[in-house]
Amino acid sequence: MLRIAVIGLGKMGQRHLEAWSCLDKCEVVGLVGRDTNKLHTLGSDFNAKVFTSLKDLFNQVEVDVVDICLPTYLHYPYVKQVAEAGKHVICEKPLGMNGEESRAILDICEQQNVQLYVGQTLRFDAEYVHAHNQVKHGVIGNPGVVRLSRGTAYPYGKDSWYEDDSKSGGILLDLGIHDFDWLIWTFGDVERVMAQHVKRELEDGRKLSYALVTLKMKHGTIAHVELSWAKTRLETSFEIAGENGLIVSNSMENQPIRFTNWETSTKPTYLSNNIVEDSPILRQLEHFKGCILEGNIPIVTAEEAIQAVEVAEAAIQSAATGQPVNLVERKVTR
Repeated sequence: MLRIAVIGLGKMGQRHLEAWSCLDKCEVVGLVGRDTNKLHTLGSDFNAKVFTSLKDLFNQVEVDVVDICLPTYLHYPYVKQVAEAGKHVICEKPLGMNGEESRAILDICEQQNVQLYVGQTLRFDAEYVHAHNQVKHGVIGNPGVVRLSRGTAYPYGKDSWYEDDSKSGGILLDLGIHDFDWLIWTFGDVERVMAQHVKRELEDGRKLSYALVTLKMKHGTIAHVELSWAKTRLETSFEIAGENGLIVSNSMENQPIRFTNWETSTKPTYLSNNIVEDSPILRQLEHFKGCILEGNIPIVTAEEAIQAVEVAEAAIQSAATGQPVNLVERKVTR
């Protein structure tokens, strides 16, 4: 049995709670939060003890792993507390505010001999997994150009930490981290990053944030990532063009991933009609459970999570300076 505590009970924390409640050999034994009304309501709903501090949690409950669903700027101090208590860590993306902080998070977990798992959900999102596998299996041949888009509503709200780039990293880190991680997973290391970013407040008070990032992968693939906090709901799409064909998916279209073979047809064919629709968060946490209880190899490593943060950091630098940023290969001796 895996004994879990969840800290951070906002939208993401509640999604994690719902997922944990669906998994066997898992028990949520503690919740940690600041809003006492929400804390007691969720504690009752999920039959878990509630606490306002990690110290009280660790003093009163036996815990194997702490699932950290806090704002990004709080990841390091809370991972440090959890690791020093000897508990395994699951941490929402992005791992840290920058590469240096993310590296420090991994270092403290290794020093304390606890496992660290990072929530990069596109590695568990059925359509993105399917596209990744098709690329790896050579369906489109050598990949040349990739286009990805991700848009959602502007993160309004009283004291919204998302709006404060010093707490969230802004759109390039908080939203872009999804696609940067998937690109690294699918196409390898990033060599160079160029980005542009626009933030506006309109006359009617509405706000928007938009970014366009171009990445040159080490093995030659060019990727264009479009990010938007100006939609009314989540919209995503990708196009992957290779020497033998094209893979396309759009969340606004009610159809599976499409593949067009350049040589045999101008019409697309369906790559899959039975893509699994389970929650990526559910599949992700089930995978982490298997890693902790059974020693399974993690699909996403902390090193890769750090690399994705470094790409986002380079994009932020490029957008600020108007210049491309070259990413040198980082080799760390352990």
